[in-house]
Amino acid sequence: RELLDYALRSFGPDHPIGMGSQQDRSDYTAIGVLTGQHVSSLSGLNIALSYAEGQMAKLFASSYTATTGATALEGMAFHAGSLLMLAQDAAEMVKMSCLGFTNAVEKNLEELIEYPTATTQAGLAGLEADKPVIAFIGDSVLAAHEAVGLLQRQGLSEKVEVGGVGPAGHDIIRFYERGRLLAPMTQAAKLLHAGLADVVVASNGCIPLDLVGETARTGSRLIWVSAQPLGDLPDRTDDPAEDITADLLNGAQGAIIRLPQKAAEVAVKVATDLRREGTHLPDEAAIRKEAGRCRDDCDACFRECPNSLPIGNALRSVAAGGDLSAFGGVEEGCFFCHRCQEVCPDNIPLLDIIAATLMRRAPQDRFVIRAGRGPTSRNESSSYAFGSMWGNCPGKVYLAGCGDAKYLGDLSWIARELVSRNCLVWVAGCAAAEVGRFYDSEEDKYLYQLYTAEAQPRNLMNCGGCTAHAHMLDESQKYSRTGSAISHYANLSETAERMYNLFPQVLIIWGALPERMYTIAAAFARVGVPVIVGPNSAFSWDRYLTANKWDWQHWFVHETWGGRKRYTEPTPKHLIVPVETKEEAVTLFSTMTMRTTDLRDSRQIRLETYTEFTDKFFGGFPDDIQFYISSDWELPLRYKGKLLKYLTESKGWETQRMKIIKARHPDGRMLTLDELAKDYSARTMHVTYIPRLISQVPKEGEVEK
Repeated sequence: RELLDYALRSFGPDHPIGMGSQQDRSDYTAIGVLTGQHVSSLSGLNIALSYAEGQMAKLFASSYTATTGATALEGMAFHAGSLLMLAQDAAEMVKMSCLGFTNAVEKNLEELIEYPTATTQAGLAGLEADKPVIAFIGDSVLAAHEAVGLLQRQGLSEKVEVGGVGPAGHDIIRFYERGRLLAPMTQAAKLLHAGLADVVVASNGCIPLDLVGETARTGSRLIWVSAQPLGDLPDRTDDPAEDITADLLNGAQGAIIRLPQKAAEVAVKVATDLRREGTHLPDEAAIRKEAGRCRDDCDACFRECPNSLPIGNALRSVAAGGDLSAFGGVEEGCFFCHRCQEVCPDNIPLLDIIAATLMRRAPQDRFVIRAGRGPTSRNESSSYAFGSMWGNCPGKVYLAGCGDAKYLGDLSWIARELVSRNCLVWVAGCAAAEVGRFYDSEEDKYLYQLYTAEAQPRNLMNCGGCTAHAHMLDESQKYSRTGSAISHYANLSETAERMYNLFPQVLIIWGALPERMYTIAAAFARVGVPVIVGPNSAFSWDRYLTANKWDWQHWFVHETWGGRKRYTEPTPKHLIVPVETKEEAVTLFSTMTMRTTDLRDSRQIRLETYTEFTDKFFGGFPDDIQFYISSDWELPLRYKGKLLKYLTESKGWETQRMKIIKARHPDGRMLTLDELAKDYSARTMHVTYIPRLISQVPKEGEVEK
């Protein structure tokens, strides 16, 4: 709302907006599916966002009274997810149409292979020494956009470093080549404690932060730009910029400035003139002294840590004369929840030690990514359809996360495992940067440099910051119109069901996650995209939608012509499901991409990937692979002989040489493949879960033809 109101004031209600020149009203958006409208101006976008605000008010009231029952409350949670996607669509339209953000839909197909170029510096090492630093933290990018414009007009771009944390960082690099993406939002508290920035410009975000307390410790100046008050900071919005600047330079801690232009003016002037002295972090000698106070029989910090980090072991190692690198693993896995210091009986300043370790690592914290591209064009979705349906692509994966997994390399490992096997991989939010940390020493390239960026198999696409999650969801539903001629306008259920039955796509959310991720997961699950969550979230995630693959009588669909009930394989197995390891995540992905109406060729490649991952990470063949085979042609060639032997010896199937003679139905009957296809499959058929989509229902007493 803040972003849209700014655009209305600055550009006027008739200013044209959209997803780009190569998108038109037929392309899926959350706005179209929820409001039934095609939005082409800021005034139309205002109507759409007002609808979302009204629906949110209704959801708040309904959930507060809670008189409608559990099923209705689940529906409300789903609807809240869809409303978030509508709001994110609106934000992205404003950013691309009014603020000049990168937009792949404005590019030709041949340009998209390397768009944007993989040259954006990410990490703390990207900041040049001895230059003042302005760090933007939170969801709002308006003050950053104004500050960059001011620096460019005054010729100060080379003299002041502009960095961003979380959504602000991902947004800055989409319009400013010298912008520095510093860290995910979950690392913001650690950076604040380290005192990295001279001026902190902060707004509302997904993570609660002690902005006032931390900036007071470090001497950084704080500018708060959101509508809500923040602690005891004075509201200086109506004061002259010169007066605010003078007070901040003379020792005032911070100010609330709700006008983006004024906030930017003050931030730039203070950053160029402020001189902070000394450091507040302990040096090596002080760290060793504090580490010596750690008890051998305590480990309260380890028990309290949500990531189970060996903090006590690291302290004792340092106290015994070990290298300070013992704290490296602790620092990388820490997202500064403060619990360890709160329970320490000896009040060891653990947060100071962890922040000091971060600053020792900072010169090496460097990697290269692509800035966010924005949406996926219809030209791309049309051209990848063949490869993902009939070719050797196992499926599409959307990666999300907040950059706070215990091991920083998990997300890049998942992305590399899947993209190297011909998957299409989209990323958004803080996960988009963490994916880029992988470095191939043989190729001397980072992950984004190893793979191209066109929406095709074996490509890796960064959509952008937190609001760019909407681009991933919009892309996931695009083919309903392009391939099946189903209009999405006010037609959520038919659109979602078509994709759920047909297209191989999964969302993987990774790390210990804030509340916003629940809403994003609900949005994807509502439109039929299965969601895998882990590893930390596997223990703390409060909402699962899981199923029992062995209870075969609950897996069925209806033929759209006549309504005949057909039992099918358990696909996808779950809608929202937890996992504990990255290996489990990619293995589960490979089976959850299978769909009820798979074609023979696509089923074969998914079975091959499922078999390969299961054998590689867990040993042996999948225990449920028999559910997904209905033809000799679907057996992966490199596993065919071994699979036939496994099906014969372990599942009781009848085979001869390299052919299946009879397969076992889940009810125990032995059937030929033709009989199995008629009785237990919906492959290549048009089927539905929605009764109103059945085209012809035989009348009572009629013989079904």
